[in-house]
Amino acid sequence: MSLKIGSFFTAIMAGVLMLGLLAVPVQAQESPDNPNVLVYQPDFFALYNPVTALDMVRQVPGFSIQDGGRARGFGSTSGNVLIDGERPSTKSTSLSDILQRLPVARVERVELVRGSMPGLDMRGLNRVVNVILVEGSSKSQTSWSFRATDFGKIIIPTGELIQSFKLAGADVSIGLQRNGGAPRSTEIKNFADANGDFFERRDARNQRLFLEWQPHLTVARKFANGDRLNLNAKYFNFTFTANRISETQVPNAGNLVFDQFDFADRSNAGNGAEIGGDYERKLGENRSLKLIVFQRSDVRFGGDLFETFDTGGFAGATRIRTLTANNESILRSVLKWQHNPKNSFEASIEGAYNWLKSGLDIETNQGTGFVPLILPVANTKVIENRAEAAVSWVAKPVTGWTFDSGLKYEISRISQSGDAINAQVFKFLKPNLNITWDRNKRDQIRLSFQRVVGQLNFSDFATSVNIIDNQTNVGNVQLRPDSTWSADFAFERKYGEKGVLILKGNHSWISDVRDLVPINNQFDAPGNIGSGRTWTTSIEARIPTDKYGVKDGILTISGGVGDSRVTDPLTGLPRVQSFRVDDFFSTNFRQDITKWKIAWGFSYFKRTALRAAFLFDQRVDTENRGNLGAFIETTKWKGMTLNLSARNLLDNQNQRIRTNFTGPRNISPIRDIETRTTQNGRVFVLSLRGTF
Repeated sequence: MSLKIGSFFTAIMAGVLMLGLLAVPVQAQESPDNPNVLVYQPDFFALYNPVTALDMVRQVPGFSIQDGGRARGFGSTSGNVLIDGERPSTKSTSLSDILQRLPVARVERVELVRGSMPGLDMRGLNRVVNVILVEGSSKSQTSWSFRATDFGKIIIPTGELIQSFKLAGADVSIGLQRNGGAPRSTEIKNFADANGDFFERRDARNQRLFLEWQPHLTVARKFANGDRLNLNAKYFNFTFTANRISETQVPNAGNLVFDQFDFADRSNAGNGAEIGGDYERKLGENRSLKLIVFQRSDVRFGGDLFETFDTGGFAGATRIRTLTANNESILRSVLKWQHNPKNSFEASIEGAYNWLKSGLDIETNQGTGFVPLILPVANTKVIENRAEAAVSWVAKPVTGWTFDSGLKYEISRISQSGDAINAQVFKFLKPNLNITWDRNKRDQIRLSFQRVVGQLNFSDFATSVNIIDNQTNVGNVQLRPDSTWSADFAFERKYGEKGVLILKGNHSWISDVRDLVPINNQFDAPGNIGSGRTWTTSIEARIPTDKYGVKDGILTISGGVGDSRVTDPLTGLPRVQSFRVDDFFSTNFRQDITKWKIAWGFSYFKRTALRAAFLFDQRVDTENRGNLGAFIETTKWKGMTLNLSARNLLDNQNQRIRTNFTGPRNISPIRDIETRTTQNGRVFVLSLRGTF
């Protein structure tokens, strides 16, 4: 909680300073049909010389792109960006990628919707951006991007080429994307006994390489009768390799001497395809019926080899082979009725069929050949059948007030076969209520109360092994989705055309908290550990810097604090929930120098410790410097942006302190304390993007 005083106080003071110095007349353009909608025409973004819709959305005051949460159901995992008032029928393609594929010439305007809006597909969100595209454009256009990333030892080229055109009255976009990365890291581990006496040091170097090709296609057609058709498809093929070399030294007569070498070679590959689409049929002037389909399948396989050599030569090896196949099929229908300008209704039905097949084979070699190692739930299949029905009502009974209420009912069955056999049936009732009050033209207050059911990761039903960390997580056939009653508050104040202050707070009551549970006092497993609570509060200030002598600059400062509580399944004592980070501080700055067609800026982010409790150990993960980045870009050449950026300029150190026990940590003494320091190095990126 070390940032609670420092970073949060800094963020509050920035907001207070903003309140006192930026009180200028409101210039944001409101929609004549709804004061909750702020309209940003293309000339608002001209200062930033945008090339794609992504460049525009990133400059919307007080808004950041979010790809959706971890709630269950296609209708509950929506991101906060709409295209022509609708959501893309995809799950794995990020909103940033979708916006990057829209040339700025296709964007008519960008709307910031603050509070629920009748007739708009907001799905319980109370703050979204709606990108309105130009209708009737028949111009063919090519968009491209290229990026060269220097990871210190390897330079990886990536990019995307997209061709957009009209075909049979439809807007068609076809493209090819190449993704990749080669992150490297160095690592030092020091071991001390329970008394703090040092007895071992390990130095390691890691090099990873990821490469992916992804062709994709989108089709959008608006018919003369108002019906709409949207289709999207993509295929991906990837490879991943990782190499690790570790040297262990031990003290001897005041010096460190060689003890052993450890080598790790990992390789993974896979491919898959995704297709989604929707057709919206008009049922009169104020009603419509939409049918949404989504299908995704992929297969991934890997092979890992871990070898140890000591002063006597070969000392042992472990070989791991994995095979995983996934399928996700969704069918959803939505009926919308805009009863009048103040009332709209929506009803939906959704069905899903999902499955995962997972295979894990482990062999060990102590010098006499490889011998199979048998682990529970190593080979299994998980199947989920799920159905959900929902209704919602958005009402504006009086000027300045908007109420968005809804109710969902879900029933699902998860069955498991193979090494473990089990079946569970889940039923959840999920109400939600969002209230928006426009106190005046610049102040808005938002309240929400809802029940959210968390998404299950099917991989948690199967066993996984981390040889380097000596950690085995057994598949848990009793795993349940967590459910949360969440109360949220937000206050937003606009300042001029670009300034905004946002205060947020949240309190959540969680049932079946997802954490780690012990299995037969032998293994850890992802599981549920009872009830828990969390709270968070945050502040964000977007400050135009013209008043401070820095023309056309924007400084954004944000910070937050929070806490969580749950009862530890081993000790019975309260503790924080594992793997949560609630305290953070971030700032970023951008200045556009229009006469030179140059922009520059920087960003900084720091968080507090992440904690986790396992069966035989407990861990605290911190970072000591934070992540500092900077960039400079130019739009000197029409239709193209050239950007040079740097990440991790402070060469941030991540430190993990792992306390290992001789047995279950609630009844056993400390065996040793492991302090691991990891550095990932600085990364430099040269990128170009444009249209023609």
